[in-house]
Amino acid sequence: MRKGKLFKIILPLLLWLPFVGLAKGGDGDKDVVYTDHVYRDNIKTVQLHQTSWMFSPPVIQLGAHQKLQLDFDDLDGDYKSYYYTFIHCDANWQASDINSMDYMRGFDQDFLNTYDYAFNTSQKYTHYTLIFPNKDIQLLLSGNYIVKIYLDNHPDSVVLTKRFMIYEDLVTIHPREKEAIGEDMYTKQEINFSINTSRYHILDPFHAMQVFISQDWRWDNAINNLQPQFVQDTALQYFQDDGNSFDGGNYFRSFDMTSLRYNTEHIEGMIPNPTGEELQLKKDLPRTTEPYFTYQDIQGQYKIMTKDADSSTINSEYVWVHFFLPMDSTLKGGKLYIFGQLTDWQCKPEFEMRYDDVLAAYTAKVYLKQGYYDYEYAFLKNGSTVADATVIEGSHMEQANNYYILVYNRETGLYYDRLIGYVAFHGPQ
Repeated sequence: MRKGKLFKIILPLLLWLPFVGLAKGGDGDKDVVYTDHVYRDNIKTVQLHQTSWMFSPPVIQLGAHQKLQLDFDDLDGDYKSYYYTFIHCDANWQASDINSMDYMRGFDQDFLNTYDYAFNTSQKYTHYTLIFPNKDIQLLLSGNYIVKIYLDNHPDSVVLTKRFMIYEDLVTIHPREKEAIGEDMYTKQEINFSINTSRYHILDPFHAMQVFISQDWRWDNAINNLQPQFVQDTALQYFQDDGNSFDGGNYFRSFDMTSLRYNTEHIEGMIPNPTGEELQLKKDLPRTTEPYFTYQDIQGQYKIMTKDADSSTINSEYVWVHFFLPMDSTLKGGKLYIFGQLTDWQCKPEFEMRYDDVLAAYTAKVYLKQGYYDYEYAFLKNGSTVADATVIEGSHMEQANNYYILVYNRETGLYYDRLIGYVAFHGPQ
C-alpha cells in the first residue's frame, strides 16, 4: 500500500483555509445527487459495507466502534489525488440544515491515501480503499449520510457519492413478515411490526417519526409514511391493512466468472477478442409462468473474486459480459434493464437491454470485474421511478428476502432527523 505521507503533513494546514466550517452539507454540492451515483466513466466497482462482513448493508451503530469500508477502481490506472467528505441528510435524503461542525469531529475533509495498482491484468486500474470513521474524521450524529469522493481538493469535481446510515439503539423493533391476503396472497409479502419506546420517550409519534421499510436494500420501492395503527403505553403497533407489502419476487439469477480458465456456472464460453476478455452467458428465459422452487442466492449482491491469481482486489480482470434474453417481441411502454446490487439497485443506461430483431432477443454487453454475481431483469415503465422485476421474473410469496426497518425521529427543537432504531431480518420467517 502507498501512503501519501507528504499530504498528511501539509493537509492540516490546507484544511484550515477558506473551506473551514462548510455549512449545510458543504459548499459546492449543488450538482451532487444524494444517492449512490458515479459521476465519471473511469470509476467502476464501487462497494460500501461494514469491514466485518462484505454482504452487510452500509449501516453502523453510533458509538459502537464499527467501521465501513468503501472500495472503487479507477480504470485510468494512474495515481489521482482523491479527497472525501461526509454530508448529513434528512430521512428523505436531502442535505440536513446543520453545519458540518455539528456532525463531524476532526477534519471536515481528508485525503484518500490507501491505493494499489492492478498487477498482471489486461485492464490497468488503480484500486482505492477508504475505511471510516477513522482517526481523522469522526461522525457525531445518527442519521443518513453521503460519503462524497472528489478530485484534487475541489469539492465540485465529484467522482462518486454513496449512501450510508448511522443509528442509535434507542427503540426496539419487532418485525413480523406474513402472507398477504386476497388476490396478492400468492405473490406478495406483508410486513407488520411494532416499536417499543420504553427506553426512549416519543412525544408525538404521528408527526415526529418517520419509518422506512426496504427490501434487499432497494430504495426505489421503499415504503415510508406509515402511521401506527395503535398506541399502547410504550408500544406502537404497525399492523396495516394496506400499503405495507412487497412483491415476493423470485430467486436471483447468477453467474460465476471467478475463473477465466474454464467455464463455470451459467457461462456459455469465452468470446475471442485480442484486446481484452469477453464471455457469453448462457441464455436466460422469462420466468413468469414457471413454478417456484427454492434456490440459494446471495440476495442480488455480488462478490469480487478471482481463482486465477492471489489477490482478488488487484489481480481480478475486467471482462465484457454478454447477456442474452430471447423474447418473441419487445416490451411496450418502457425499457428493460439488468438489475441488482451490480447496478446499485438502479436502472442505469449502461445496463439497459436492447432488442435485436435478428436474434429475437434482448441483449446487453457490460464491463464487470471478475467475481460471482447475482442479477435479475427489471422493467421500468415510461414515467415511473420504480423498477418492476415481476414482468420477467414473476413473483412468489415464498421467496426469501432481506428486509430492513429504519425509524427516524425529529422532536421539536431538533434540526436533523435522528435515526433511533434499525433492524434487519430475513423473510419469510
